[in-house]
Amino acid sequence: MTESGLKDLLEKQQTLLMELLDFSQRQFAETDPVGLDNLLSQKDRCFEELQKIDSLLEKWHEQYKRPLHEAEQKLDSIIQDLLEKILLSEKDFEKIVGREKNAVSLQIDQLSRQMQYRKEPGQQRHQIKNMKT
Repeated sequence: MTESGLKDLLEKQQTLLMELLDFSQRQFAETDPVGLDNLLSQKDRCFEELQKIDSLLEKWHEQYKRPLHEAEQKLDSIIQDLLEKILLSEKDFEKIVGREKNAVSLQIDQLSRQMQYRKEPGQQRHQIKNMKT
């Protein structure tokens, strides 16, 4: 690890975050469960690589205690912006999934009540009688 290696690490982090943002945005449009699983596994891969980069960045900062150069500051600013966009995207997706989960829970609850109504013999359903006129 060299002092000039920081820029390379930041560029790699930026690339991974751009990929992650793309996957995060694409998950809104994905309707196929297999496609969504694929996106989620690609996001997991990005997270794993980002953790490795974070570890290297931490070691770099421990070894070279200096302020960021201008180009590094620009990259750091871009990275911060990407992180904020990813966070917003993930929170929005979490809301959508939460709403869908609530809707499914309500449907299951209603089906359960309907099944219970049909099973309970104490609750007689109204029968229509044949009336002769």
